[in-house]
Amino acid sequence: MNTQVLAGQAHATRAGRRWKAVAMALATVVFLVGSLAVAHGTLYFQSLVLVAAVFAILALSLDLVAGATGLYSLGHAGLFAFGAFGTTIISTDWHWNVFLILPVVVVGVGIIGLVLGALSLRVSGLYFAVTTFVFTLIVSVLASELSITGGPQGLIGPAFPSFPSGSFLGSSTSWCVMISLLGAIVVAWNIRSSSLYPVLLAIRDAEPFAASVGVRTSAVKVGIFGVSAGLAGLAGWAFSFLGVVSFGQFNWTVSVNILVMVIFGGINTGIGPIIGAAVISIFPAYVNISPLWQEVLFGLLFVVVIVLFPSGVVGLARLVGDRLYLLGDRLRTRGPVRAVPSVGLRISGEDSAGAVGEARLTASELANGVGEYHGDATRDSGGALAGTERESALEIARREPAVECHGIEFRYTANGADVLSGVDFVVAPGTIHGLIGPNGSGKSTLVDLIAGRRAPLAGTIKVNGHSVEGHGPERRAHYGLMRTFQSATLVDDLSVQQNVMIGLYTKVRHIALRAPAGPLLFGARRDRRLMEQRAGDVLAWVGAEGWRDLRVSGVPHGVQQLTQLAAAYSAGPITLILDEPLAGLSPGEAEHVAEMLRELRDAGVSVILIEHQTRFVFSLCDTVTVLSAGEVVTSGSPSEVYANTRVREVYLGQ
Repeated sequence: MNTQVLAGQAHATRAGRRWKAVAMALATVVFLVGSLAVAHGTLYFQSLVLVAAVFAILALSLDLVAGATGLYSLGHAGLFAFGAFGTTIISTDWHWNVFLILPVVVVGVGIIGLVLGALSLRVSGLYFAVTTFVFTLIVSVLASELSITGGPQGLIGPAFPSFPSGSFLGSSTSWCVMISLLGAIVVAWNIRSSSLYPVLLAIRDAEPFAASVGVRTSAVKVGIFGVSAGLAGLAGWAFSFLGVVSFGQFNWTVSVNILVMVIFGGINTGIGPIIGAAVISIFPAYVNISPLWQEVLFGLLFVVVIVLFPSGVVGLARLVGDRLYLLGDRLRTRGPVRAVPSVGLRISGEDSAGAVGEARLTASELANGVGEYHGDATRDSGGALAGTERESALEIARREPAVECHGIEFRYTANGADVLSGVDFVVAPGTIHGLIGPNGSGKSTLVDLIAGRRAPLAGTIKVNGHSVEGHGPERRAHYGLMRTFQSATLVDDLSVQQNVMIGLYTKVRHIALRAPAGPLLFGARRDRRLMEQRAGDVLAWVGAEGWRDLRVSGVPHGVQQLTQLAAAYSAGPITLILDEPLAGLSPGEAEHVAEMLRELRDAGVSVILIEHQTRFVFSLCDTVTVLSAGEVVTSGSPSEVYANTRVREVYLGQ
């Protein structure tokens, strides 16, 4: 891609960031002006808006868990109760300042959330929802029975300190609640704008992919649940200033209503949960029906939205907007809406538009930081991309086999048939090692064992000189082992470039810890730019740069396979497992992949290649191992393996 194009893209990126900053400033001003209007409104108007604001905080907190990680919690009413009762009890009995109580409540409820998340996340799906639902039931029962919570009558909440007399700001309680909502919005926006957000979506939609690049998926889930719980504690702190705090305000129906708010407004749509909270919380004030029929109506609404508009009100609005935009674009151009980029493999040095440009970077140049990517350039800031660490690890790995498997035994069930039996498999460093065999021979199972997705019943496995028994995929990624999957395992909701950036998770320090402050930190913004640049360089290397901004769900299969390879290589692996990378590729695309694998080998990367196209394997690999019925038939050079009589019988059919 030529210099003028790169300069144009950089200018457009800077302009987009400036407009985003202006839009954020305007939105903040509008929010503060609206808060001032609420603070000067009638008591009835204030009560409606402030209750809606509290539930908006709760909806945002639940959306962090449900929208970003796909875990539907019904325990947020219980966390909400801890925040409200905790604030009231500490203020009334211990006479603490309410501002001092705020961090105590947020951190305390966050810790409760961490514990609940650690216990609940041992299960998933429906069982996770049931576990958190039971938590809410227990909290509700305790709140109705314990004297410290006032029993059935509840407690009178503390009064929020008033502004000095004559202040033009109006009700201090209104400002307290509205600023709390603004804080929750900022935290949620920061996480959605941070480098952690694509990782969260990978955990939700493609957890094996996230784990394969080094993400400790369980720890991240527990951590994000803790942040969500902290926001629920913030909602409880703000709610305690609105009047009486009693157990009836935190029962199981509240948890269901919070979930309805998120679904109705639009899960994972940013502003959707706020809209849902406003509609659902204000609705009873204008439609006078019994609580029973209200819950029935909310339940029906929940079902209708899930069936007809699963993306909620905001998703529906976006869909209509996109359709109108496309219609207007057709009317303006009276032709195709837009041109689809070519496959862009750049085998002969052409870019995705077909124009001759600079020769693409080699694998060695990428590994050494060419293309303005310098892994250790900003290491002293505590959040830099690692560069020289890989070089030293690579030097160590070159003295050890890339993979050593000895005596591997595996069965899917205790009394089942042997899937692997006595398998020895050794991969020399800096080589391409082919693994072939008929369907059902155990190839995919063996690489799953090497990558840590499964554990062997017997035998030992070493990766790049490290014994990996008891370690999962994320730990093996830290040892320099990356992999791709037979079926492209990517995040459909993200662009091609964002999927590649997920591969850099282990190379940027403190991504998860910095996420709540996210773009507000200079170091985080700088590291994100480095990640985008690195992802762009690797996409240029694989020849898919023309697709970088498109959602991966809308690109051809060949581009998805290249995206997998780019994501795996972006982190600078020492050993790379490729599971049928040629599946569905054209002959030209297959030759392009072969060229890249040779470059990887020349750069010192060890490659384990599972592939059914024997012509490709025998012409490319340095060593080939053949499996059949879970046992090694032979292992050696391609010519030796090809000449083996049994191989020709069991696999080549000759």
